Amino acid sequence: MLEQYFINTLEKAIDEKWIRAYHQPLIRAASGFVSDEEAFARWEDPYGDIFKASEFIPILDRAGLTYRVDLYMFERILEKMKDQEKNGLFIVPESINLSRSDFYSCDMVSEVIKRIDESGIPREKLAVELSENTISTDIDFFKKQAERFQSEGIKVWMDNYGSGYASFLILLKMRFDLLKIDKIIIDQIELGHAGQIILTELIRTSVALGMDTVASGVETKNQADFLMEVGCTKLQGNYYLKPVSLSTIIRRNKLGIQIGFENPAEAEYYDQLGKVNLYEFSVTKDVDQSLNHYFDTMPMAIFSISNDKVTFIRGNKSYRAFIKASFPDPTKIDNLWLNSAVPGTGHYSFNAVIQCASDGKRKIIDDRMHDGRNIQIMIQRIAINPVTNSRAVQVVILSLSDKTNSENLTYNYIARALTQDYVTLFFVDLDTGKYTQYSSDGANRDIKIDMQGDNFFNFDENDYFSFVLPEDIEHLRSSFTRDNIEKNLASNGKYSSFARLSIDGKTIFINIKVVKVSGSDNFIIIGINNVDEEVKAREALKKAEEERIIYSRIGALSDDYIYLYTVNPSNNHYKKFCPNNIKTDMGIPYEGNDFFDEILRKAHLGIHPDDLDGFLLSFNKENVIHQIENKGLFENYHRLIIKNEPRYVVMRANIVCENGEDKLIFGVFDIDEKVKREQEFEKSLYIAQSKANLDELTGVKNKHAYANFERKMNELIMHGSLTAFAIAVFDINGLKQINDTLGHQAGDEFIKHGCDTICRFFKHSPVFRIGGDEFVVIVRGYDYLNVDVIMSKFNKHNIKNMLKNDVVIAAGMSKYNDDGSVAPVFKRADEEMYDNKRQLKKPPLSVQTPQ
Repeated sequence: MLEQYFINTLEKAIDEKWIRAYHQPLIRAASGFVSDEEAFARWEDPYGDIFKASEFIPILDRAGLTYRVDLYMFERILEKMKDQEKNGLFIVPESINLSRSDFYSCDMVSEVIKRIDESGIPREKLAVELSENTISTDIDFFKKQAERFQSEGIKVWMDNYGSGYASFLILLKMRFDLLKIDKIIIDQIELGHAGQIILTELIRTSVALGMDTVASGVETKNQADFLMEVGCTKLQGNYYLKPVSLSTIIRRNKLGIQIGFENPAEAEYYDQLGKVNLYEFSVTKDVDQSLNHYFDTMPMAIFSISNDKVTFIRGNKSYRAFIKASFPDPTKIDNLWLNSAVPGTGHYSFNAVIQCASDGKRKIIDDRMHDGRNIQIMIQRIAINPVTNSRAVQVVILSLSDKTNSENLTYNYIARALTQDYVTLFFVDLDTGKYTQYSSDGANRDIKIDMQGDNFFNFDENDYFSFVLPEDIEHLRSSFTRDNIEKNLASNGKYSSFARLSIDGKTIFINIKVVKVSGSDNFIIIGINNVDEEVKAREALKKAEEERIIYSRIGALSDDYIYLYTVNPSNNHYKKFCPNNIKTDMGIPYEGNDFFDEILRKAHLGIHPDDLDGFLLSFNKENVIHQIENKGLFENYHRLIIKNEPRYVVMRANIVCENGEDKLIFGVFDIDEKVKREQEFEKSLYIAQSKANLDELTGVKNKHAYANFERKMNELIMHGSLTAFAIAVFDINGLKQINDTLGHQAGDEFIKHGCDTICRFFKHSPVFRIGGDEFVVIVRGYDYLNVDVIMSKFNKHNIKNMLKNDVVIAAGMSKYNDDGSVAPVFKRADEEMYDNKRQLKKPPLSVQTPQ
């Protein structure tokens, strides 16, 4: 029956566009953007029946009619691409599955090319898919068809690879542009290593043969992560998005919830990134035992380097394990601003990555971890983005020493490390006074020559000592002399002194150290070390202890405080105080150097998801200060997660002046009980208001609700924004007779039965009881489109009820026709209802109460 339906109505379905196109995105692994789409056909007839392609395509294929659907689908896709471009969206290639019978029913290649060229859409925007099962029926025939498509600039994809028994034979005989791996293979990822290994080798083989790979049926994050690690270039499945219509694509884009289409100009760049197999560098355990604690494969990652930022793109399991084991907060190295990088552990490697991104030269470097282990890293550039000019760099950890000991130290590393402690170094000939001035190149752990001079100990000629404060210069002149230095070197082996410099208006403490150079010549090395932080440390510790005592006392006086923060607005350095020892899930450290960045990065851990967007929009330094300056106070209300439970809090901030220095003071207060009391009150008020709008007998809306609804509709009419509607008025016949003969309780049942009848006919529109036996329906949406049919059926229902002495309801309907208000529409419907009432025969006295 259904088979004959599809065959007999196919032409009508095509002519009237019952067959609709849906589109499922293919996600580029390297970018996360939509790189391609696959088109799916769905049969949606006007009777409300919906059939998937799997239900009607096999039937049409047996009848040799699928070519009509497939050519129609090509036309729909070409129209969709034009509409997509009109809406400002990038156009990406889209594929259509072709059936076996297509090629026996017509010259499919010529028909497809003809339609593409007539549309004006470039041929490379379309691709055809041939399933493994289709090809295996006649490999030689379909090889010729595929080559014809490819010679005309149409890419050919192999679908459902791995679902049959001819997979490798087909690959030996045919060349495809893309291989779609069947879901049955993708499902093996989470079932064991054997499936993972086979899938990895399959992807590697496909890349070697010049084919992109698509994983079909991706359902979980674990599957997606693994596929991206092993170099699968594209992913498709409901994990990302099910097939959707063009209107849904446009709507998602307007709402800002779209995945996003890939810029075609960047496609080649992301294609190169996606083909990098993060398991390409394997480790032989017998050769390198030092990696056994962490890896089965070498840790490998890809980073994108722009003009101002380094961004982590993806890494393999070994890399993630290495990062987790080596860094207390791995998220800090996912995004690094170039201007925020400071000398220290990893800075040498960081600069090597930047240099490789710039010059494209592969590098193998040695560096040292924060725990003292030596690490060897290979760095190579993969590709350059032609749009953003960002560079993709691959980083591979070749070796890592297993433990920290003195054998790991090298002279080169020690020398480089020591130079970083000095802002300036001098190499001086004590006999002649000639000197060379060096400065530390912290970025590359090296030193560089700044200048040379002839008379080091002449303070008036040496520019460096011109920065010494006047109150310290005399002491330095008397202490820092050639004779005094030689005397100290002879007796103590070193010379040391302190002074203060004024640089850029700031006073800093320095330590001057002098050591003798081994050898017969009379050379010394003078190091100028910035010890400002060390000298001021005691004062800072004392001040911190005073603040801790003050805030502890505040906490003791109030249970409402959760956290207090003091923030230096000039550099964002902060300290956190927790008077009542409450710990939230956000995990903010007790002290840090960037308060706003720390809060924003960890907000998702401690702020309720429904409040997060509002908090992120409000919480930035500029907005906080702006509100304080204009309103006298910054406030933000949200829910804070404490031990996995959300509690309502308010964050308040203000600026205070301490010792002539401005400080931002943030307080987080617990208002959970207060908010919940207010919510309970509002809930009770809402329930009371809802009851006031409902008819107690029938449960539908009452006369008061209708009056409010009519007022709102009149406002929409006034603004020209009301959609089409109609008014239907009803009056239940014979209510008085029921009340008089059977009593009011029977009359109530009579009214409820009549109301149920009206609601049953108007399922999609609001129903109102405006009098004892009078009802009104505001007909909208689906009901409005079919209102004439519904009213006709209602009239027939009345006639049947009259014959069996059941409830008869007089009815009248009128459509809105630019009347200016609802009242004229109601009046016409009411008049029509009374006309209908007169036409209906009165029910006999023997009418019974409906059961």
